[in-house]
Amino acid sequence: MNLNFWRKENIESNTEQDNNDVFEPQHWEVPSDNLVNGVNLEVENLEPVYEIEPADPEKAKLYNNISRWVVYLGVFLLPLFFLPWTTGVLEMNKQLLLIAIAGTALISWLLGIVSSGYLVWKNTHLDRGIIGLMGAFLFATIFSVDKFKSLFGSSSSLSDGLVSIIAFTVLYFLIANNIEDRGKFLKSILGLSISLSLIYGLLQMFGVHVFKFSFATSRIFNTVGSVNALGIVAAAGLPFFSKGKFDTRFLKNLYIRKVGVLLSLAFLFLVNWWVLWVIAIAGMVAVIIFESISGRRLKLTRLILPMTVIILAVFSMIISLDLSALRKNLPIEVGISYDLSFSMLGSVLKDNPVFGYGPENFSVAFDKYGAGKLASTTLSNARFFDATSEAMTLVVQGGLVMLGAIAFLLWSIGVLFWRFHGYVAENEDPELIRDSVGVLASVAAMVVALFLYPLNLTLFLFFYVLLGLVALIICEKDKRELNIEEKASLSIISSLGFIGGLILALVGVYFGVSVYMGDVKYAQALAEKDNERVAAAMVSAINWNGQNDQYYRSASQTALVLLEAEVKKPASAERDNRIQNYITSSVSLAKRSTEIAPREALNWVNLGFIYQNLISFVGGVDKLSEDAYGKAGELRPGDPAFAYRIGLLYLNKFDLIRQLVLAKGIDSASGLEAARQAIKKAEDNFKRAIELSPNFGLAIYNLGIAYDRQGEVGEAITQLEKIVPFNSGQPGLNFELGLLYYRAGRKKDALSQLQRAIVLAPDYANARWYLALIYEERGDLTSAVDNLEKILNVEINKDNPVVIKKLEELRSGQRKIPPQNVLDQQPLR
Repeated sequence: MNLNFWRKENIESNTEQDNNDVFEPQHWEVPSDNLVNGVNLEVENLEPVYEIEPADPEKAKLYNNISRWVVYLGVFLLPLFFLPWTTGVLEMNKQLLLIAIAGTALISWLLGIVSSGYLVWKNTHLDRGIIGLMGAFLFATIFSVDKFKSLFGSSSSLSDGLVSIIAFTVLYFLIANNIEDRGKFLKSILGLSISLSLIYGLLQMFGVHVFKFSFATSRIFNTVGSVNALGIVAAAGLPFFSKGKFDTRFLKNLYIRKVGVLLSLAFLFLVNWWVLWVIAIAGMVAVIIFESISGRRLKLTRLILPMTVIILAVFSMIISLDLSALRKNLPIEVGISYDLSFSMLGSVLKDNPVFGYGPENFSVAFDKYGAGKLASTTLSNARFFDATSEAMTLVVQGGLVMLGAIAFLLWSIGVLFWRFHGYVAENEDPELIRDSVGVLASVAAMVVALFLYPLNLTLFLFFYVLLGLVALIICEKDKRELNIEEKASLSIISSLGFIGGLILALVGVYFGVSVYMGDVKYAQALAEKDNERVAAAMVSAINWNGQNDQYYRSASQTALVLLEAEVKKPASAERDNRIQNYITSSVSLAKRSTEIAPREALNWVNLGFIYQNLISFVGGVDKLSEDAYGKAGELRPGDPAFAYRIGLLYLNKFDLIRQLVLAKGIDSASGLEAARQAIKKAEDNFKRAIELSPNFGLAIYNLGIAYDRQGEVGEAITQLEKIVPFNSGQPGLNFELGLLYYRAGRKKDALSQLQRAIVLAPDYANARWYLALIYEERGDLTSAVDNLEKILNVEINKDNPVVIKKLEELRSGQRKIPPQNVLDQQPLR
């Protein structure tokens, strides 16, 4: 039974009853078991039934349009965007723009939902794959060895940072759920941006520089990244251009399709790298497959371009075209091999199987598992921030969780590919089908690229935009229009989503700006010449971003430079205080970097270097320096550089003790014992470095110096003889070996090496001086005089009194046999 109750409310009217009280009926549902003699006695338990206000899409139109145009702007600008005032002119600026674009578009879209109560949503398999990948990045960041780097990335690599992935995910969902016209205008904008990027890259390669910044006048600079990265865009973009229609609005007369195809092919032929051709072949094969299942009669004319590209690609890989004249100014991009990448992958999955090392921490994993494999190569000191492919990089950084997320994403993409036949059956418009073929084929090409090359921010943008377009086109029938006021759960979710999205955008922009400004200040510090200003800029960079260990490393070395300058000033109490402050600052800053990123070998190397340079100021720091280098060696096993550094540390300590003994600054007996221990440690560590890398020339040379310090001239000669043949252009080595030969009594060999030194460097004054003394000893005064005269011909030595005196003696026929102690005379500069 229903009872009518009455509710009093004010309503506005233009009649004479304005502002009068009006009663309006409100229906209440009355349960039958609450009736007593037909009268309801429990009014307070009655449930009102309200009419739900219908959603109004028009209220969301303004906000959706703003969000849509922000996305258009971002997709157009990101491939082209760079600014000159950061250490990374491309990635750092692109990341900040990406965060701003994603945040602004997200907030505007959410405002439209909240204000209108209207939501359009597509629930697709691809959505789950995208969310799964973002979830893997989130968990990998939580368990990362360096969480801040995993969150925002580093100046050398930003594309795998969690913030970047979240921003890309937001762009994907906005494209899939807010873009209209089946993405035609978005495709045109993307095609135009890529075409401009290719044009600029080709102009740069041919030496035509549009922008005159110092970094932009290089042939290798382009707005995408490396030359190979731009080649990936060209290869994966071929299907996109060849099957796309780019005649929307003001873009219809730009011939983007034809220009894009020609530019892509030109770039592929110019670079002529097998990886690019494989990606291009994958895209063209995908075009043929999708064309064959499109349900239309397959015309040969539609397959001419794909087949031509495949034939040319195979021909170019088999017959290497001689384009050296065009490529002579292009550098070779160095990366680790597939074998080493797989080896590292296996080691990481044994060590950190679930979550890996964390996004953007590939270099930490490389230090531990890859650096030792390169110890005997010319890349022994190299550090790599990516594996051979993005897929392997991600698994190293995210472990099995990331591997599962990648597999799920690929399965999700495969589901959409499978649905293409159904999409064709539902649409008879040939232009729509052709456009979808191009997008799907480019997605297939990017999937192949995922396993052949590491991706940067622009390549990730291209991939995510293509995925958004696939969801937008293929899943059009999955669109649902929701009135969020119908269910309290939807209303709550939308409200919380708006609050969460707003917080996410604001926090991302805030920290993004902080990281960006820190890098701007750091770039200013690197550009400064005055050390005081460098220090001030370093402090400012740390104030903006106190979680970047690189800033602390550089600041500690700046403090060390200021210390060295202060030591040269006249003694005073203020000077002593400043010296102490610089010592304390350099150590504390270096320590702070190890606290921020304790798994980063560079931080421990820097701490060891700081301690090593304080040996003459603070007692006992040699052991601290050795321990720091040892820690770096644990983090980067197999790298000979750390043993070499410890060897140099104790070789320098030996020289310092010897100076103190000669100056009677320390007791002779204790000093000699300390010197003996130091030189023995230097010898042992140089040997250790050579064991790790038998071709380590500097270690071999300094081992010879250590032997020489101990009076073992024969062993010293043996070491230098190992490296001189491989360093034929180094006159200094010939000079050192010549002196050792003389000390060993091998005077003919000494003469030969010194002559070799002056052939390589005619103005090598010290080599000519010792050569003159040897000629004097041999009685060849003419040759001795000739060498001394050539020393005086050099501007810096023209008034050298020692040389002038010796020349006068020889001209008058005076000679000393032997001419004093030859090896103790080194008066020249």
